[in-house]
Amino acid sequence: MSEAAALADMFVFRLMFRLYWLPVHESRSRAARDSGANSPETFFERKRLLNAFAARKYPLKLRRDGKAVAYTKYLVISALALDTIGGACSALLDNKCGIHDRRPLSCRSVPFHYSRTEASGAADLTAFVATKGYECDTSDAAPIVWDSGRVIDADIAAARSQALAVAQQDRRWSDAIVRRMNAKSSASSSLPSVDEVEANARLGAMTTSMQVAWRIAADAGLIAPGECDRLVAAQLDAIGGELARPGCSQEARRTLGDMQAEYRQHLNGGQAIAMSA
Repeated sequence: MSEAAALADMFVFRLMFRLYWLPVHESRSRAARDSGANSPETFFERKRLLNAFAARKYPLKLRRDGKAVAYTKYLVISALALDTIGGACSALLDNKCGIHDRRPLSCRSVPFHYSRTEASGAADLTAFVATKGYECDTSDAAPIVWDSGRVIDADIAAARSQALAVAQQDRRWSDAIVRRMNAKSSASSSLPSVDEVEANARLGAMTTSMQVAWRIAADAGLIAPGECDRLVAAQLDAIGGELARPGCSQEARRTLGDMQAEYRQHLNGGQAIAMSA
């Protein structure tokens, strides 16, 4: 979320809520032990990453093969850059990154996103290289970036480590959002409850206005009230830029139009909030 604040002038963000489930204990089956994707090492790395990025953890029991199995439910809250032209990044200039020096950690860790285990690297790299329009050097002369279940590239490995540090720095922010989600007052009506997020989990993540996160941060004393207004104003400029792009989809235009009206109302002293699944 702090990266979203730093890049509010560049991308249009939504506050995203997603649930993940993981068994409390690794599988004891031979098939799981022998599979790299389900090995004990991969299980514990997945658990470590979820613990690092989740805003809250909740215990639950699920029935598997007639037996009650202990699981942990992880609520992850993050910022999502709105995709208005089907994968065409808003920062591209002449097919090159226009913000390379300040690009987010999700870009710095491509193609091994910091939220995914290193064991998934082979599949992630294969899918990335096969993506239409991407230009990847896969010749023998190309540097090795992943080998034997580990990210070898030093810059990518550093970005993955930095993402964990940023998540820790944002912990007070996510805690404040969860407290507001759990609050039994009208102030919490702008946010989904955990039950609502869970009800929509099969359909995908839920999103709401990013200004909710900035306003909560201001209320919690994490940012100054004036900083909240500055970020909303920066988003208004970014929204105007996206609406001016020729390839902006009609669906994106509707979302951007709603956000534009909402953000203008915020700067005029209103508190209208929109939420969508």
